[in-house]
Amino acid sequence: MKSLSKLFILGVSLIFLSTACDENSTGSEELPVASVNTTDQGTQNGNQVLIPEVNSPEDGWVVIHRSNTANDGPQVPEIIGKAAVSAGNNSNVFLQLDESVSDGEILWAMLHEDTGTKGEYEFDGQNGLDNPVFRNEMIVMNSFEIMQTNPSVSAEDQVNQGNIFTVDVNAAEDGWIVIHGPNANNDGPQIPEIIGKAPVEAGINTGVEIALNEGETVSAGDMLFPMLHYDTGIIGSYEFDGQNDRDLPVIVDSDIVLTSFTVQQNNSTLAADDQMVMDNGISVDVTSATEGWVVVHRSNATNNGPQVPEIIGKAPISAGMNTDVQITFDEGVTVEDGEQLWPMVHFDTGVQGEYEFDGVGIHDQPVITANGILMTNITVNGGAPSVTVNDQAAENNEMITITEVTTEQRGWIVLHRDNGNDAPVVPDIIGKAQVYLGANGEIDITVAEGETLQTGDKLWAMLHIDDGEEGAYEFDGNSGLDNPVFDSNSNIVMVQFTIQ
Repeated sequence: MKSLSKLFILGVSLIFLSTACDENSTGSEELPVASVNTTDQGTQNGNQVLIPEVNSPEDGWVVIHRSNTANDGPQVPEIIGKAAVSAGNNSNVFLQLDESVSDGEILWAMLHEDTGTKGEYEFDGQNGLDNPVFRNEMIVMNSFEIMQTNPSVSAEDQVNQGNIFTVDVNAAEDGWIVIHGPNANNDGPQIPEIIGKAPVEAGINTGVEIALNEGETVSAGDMLFPMLHYDTGIIGSYEFDGQNDRDLPVIVDSDIVLTSFTVQQNNSTLAADDQMVMDNGISVDVTSATEGWVVVHRSNATNNGPQVPEIIGKAPISAGMNTDVQITFDEGVTVEDGEQLWPMVHFDTGVQGEYEFDGVGIHDQPVITANGILMTNITVNGGAPSVTVNDQAAENNEMITITEVTTEQRGWIVLHRDNGNDAPVVPDIIGKAQVYLGANGEIDITVAEGETLQTGDKLWAMLHIDDGEEGAYEFDGNSGLDNPVFDSNSNIVMVQFTIQ
């Protein structure tokens, strides 16, 4: 190996020769001052490094050396990467490294001539070709430190969330996280075939969702292998096929960056009894392997299963035990006494906290256990009609609260004034609120515009049905619509109370 001192002597000779040529030159163009500017960095774009600026008096090479054993200069003549540069200023020169480098390692970028076969790097320290460039009797070079994000992939054993699995990835650069199935011996990944992939960005990527390719299936007990790959070639297109040099696996310290996990059996459970509707909703118990949703479907046309993908209500659930989960029906939805409903459990993949299942996309799929889709069916009902209200002060002289209304069908709770003889003024009302099948608690009613409530006023809270135009109160004493509700003793369901 030719020592740096010998290279220095060679450089001095070249400088003298260059000076003599310059003195006899009549050219008007001024040659740039040779320089190499570097910055500490991590590798990127498939084990490349970036040299921000190279100024070269003539066409040449910028090459990368590892540090010598004393770590005070480059190891020569061996190089681990090179790129051609043109005479003049060269900005953002990328060099593909032939070997992997480690976090904290010092590398040296050195400028060389191209004096032999043009376009072929031939320096070997002895042949006199493609020698280093000198300036002020010093080789033109600069060092920089590899500040690598140590790539890693981690994944816990997990259930299949509708052919979606999640992993955590720490990537040094933009790339791919792919899933391989097991090889024939079940002791490593089957390559180059993959069963799913997802892009990752440089840095920490938490909870990356990898959707399996269409047609791919896995079973409980299968071992899967997430593996980190570069994204070279066509950016955004996964091109690794085991033969080309694009989108290769990321290798650190001679090891491919990958991990493994086992697909677990989903033992989630759902329990719900036939029940009276409460506050226009139902309640269920769910033990879930993951965060997700419990939704309610109506029965299909044949009443032997759920109507999908449409739902009439939903509630989020957490991983673990979820007791008495209240699922409130969507606004405008009413159910009937004796109607059969289908609670069903779904995953929460895709946008967290947003229910996205539409029967077409891949996200928020129904949970599937060993017994099939996790769902059940219940029959809902109302209760004996009743109204509970206490004497109370009116908030701002205009709003009162009905403690509870129970009804066997959709209806109205309305306010009538007292006629002075302990009877309601009918059909006139001063306020109303809609009520739904079952028990309705804490119903606020604001009186109509122009009405005010004073201390000592006696009012009647009366229950009416809603059997005309849904959501429109139509009782006038003559039309036969939205009539008062009667109890089993043929009495109108109503209660008198006093404003305090």
